[in-house]
This record gives sequence, C-alpha cells and structure tokens, in this order.
Amino acid sequence: MNLTFSPEEQAFREEVRRFLADALPSDIRERVRLGRHLPADDHIRWQNILSDQGWLAANWPVEH
Repeated sequence: MNLTFSPEEQAFREEVRRFLADALPSDIRERVRLGRHLPADDHIRWQNILSDQGWLAANWPVEH
C-alpha cells in the first residue's frame, strides 16, 4: 500500500490546512477543541463557509 501523497494531493492538503486556519471561526474552533456540543447555528455557519469555498455539495448517487 502506497501511503505517500502525490504533489497534487500534497498541494490540496496544504490548501485545506490554510483554509481551516483562516476560515474556521475561532468560537467554533474553541468549542470543538473543548469537545463541546455545536449548536445548529454553528453547523449552518460552517456549511455556508464551505459552500462559499465551493467545498459543499449534495451527495447524489453516481447512477443519478
């Protein structure tokens, strides 16, 4: 099994890390760090941030 990242995968990995460092709201980050419950508003806010980045999509079966 090859567990090394291709250059493209490594670049995407770094992009995700930068995005999380910049875009994850500090209050959500702190609640997650402390293992606290995230209210629905936090989930919606994060989903909107992911959507704005183009990283949120419905999960449709391939056959459709």
